[in-house]
Amino acid sequence: MAVAQAGIFDSDGSTHHHYLEFTLNESADIHMLKKQLATIASPEECHQVIAFGPDCWQRLQPEMTIAGLKNSEVIIGLGGHTCPSTQNDIFIWLHCPTERGSSYNFDHALKVIDALEEIASLSQEIQGFRYHDSRDLTGFVDGSANPKDEHKYLESLIADGEVGEKGSYLLTQKWVHNLKAFNHLEQPEQEKVIGRTKPDSIELEGEAMPNNSHVSRTDAKLDGQAAKVFRVSTPFGNSQEKGLYFVSFANQQARHQIQLDRMFGVVGDGIYDRLLDFSQAKSSSYWFTPSQTALDELLSV
Repeated sequence: MAVAQAGIFDSDGSTHHHYLEFTLNESADIHMLKKQLATIASPEECHQVIAFGPDCWQRLQPEMTIAGLKNSEVIIGLGGHTCPSTQNDIFIWLHCPTERGSSYNFDHALKVIDALEEIASLSQEIQGFRYHDSRDLTGFVDGSANPKDEHKYLESLIADGEVGEKGSYLLTQKWVHNLKAFNHLEQPEQEKVIGRTKPDSIELEGEAMPNNSHVSRTDAKLDGQAAKVFRVSTPFGNSQEKGLYFVSFANQQARHQIQLDRMFGVVGDGIYDRLLDFSQAKSSSYWFTPSQTALDELLSV
C-alpha cells in the first residue's frame, strides 16, 4: 500500500520554510532529472516535499495519468483583480522545526539548486517563517478551517485504489499584501474582510458574516460536497515586499479551482473576495505530489 510524503503533514512545529520552484530546460534529459533528484531526495536535517507540474509529471511518468491534473490558467476576475498563471515544473518545499532550521533549509536548498543547475532554472525562491502563533501578517490565524485528525488525510490525499493513490493535488501561490491599507481599517472592519474574529479566530455567524468575506468565498461546494483543502501556508517577506506563500493540498484539483473561481468572482453571482482588495496574487501553479512510494519508485534509476 502506498504511503504519502510525510513532509506534507509534519509541518505543525516547523518555524522555518524554504520554497523552490524550477522550470525545466527545453533540452532537459528526464533520466538525468531522475538521477539528480535521487541525490537530494532524503535530507537528514529537514523535511522535504517534492512535487511536479502537470507537463513535467507527464514526461516523468507517461503511463500514470492523474485525473483532472492540468496547468494553472489566468483568471480575469471582478474588481480589476487577476490571478496569474506562472506554471512551473518542479517544486521543492523544505521545512524544519529546530532553532537552526533556516540554516538546515538553506544548506539543503543549495544542494538542490546545484543538483538541478544543468537541467532546470530556478524560477522562484521564497523563505517563509512562522509568525507569532501561526498567524498571517494581517494578524489573523491562518488555516483555522483545516480538516483535523484523520479528515486531513481523507480531504488532501487521493484515495486508495485510484491512480496516484496517496498522492495529492497541490496549489502554490505567492500573495503580496498591502498591509498599510489593511491596517488602516478598524479591527471590526478587518474581521468583516476575513470572516473571523482577529484575537481568537472564531468564525462570524448570521448577518455578521458578509457574503464577500474570505471565509464566505472559500466556503465552496463541489458536486454537493464541501470542497475542503489542507492549508500549510506561511508568511514571507521583508520591509519592501511581504505576504503569504500559499500551500494547499487536496484530493481533487477542482477543489482548489472552485475556491479560486469564487474568490475572483467568476462563478456568476457577481461577488468577489474582498480580501483581494488588500492582497494580490503574483504567482500560481498546480502540482502533483506523488506518494512517497511512487516517488521512491520514480527515482530508483
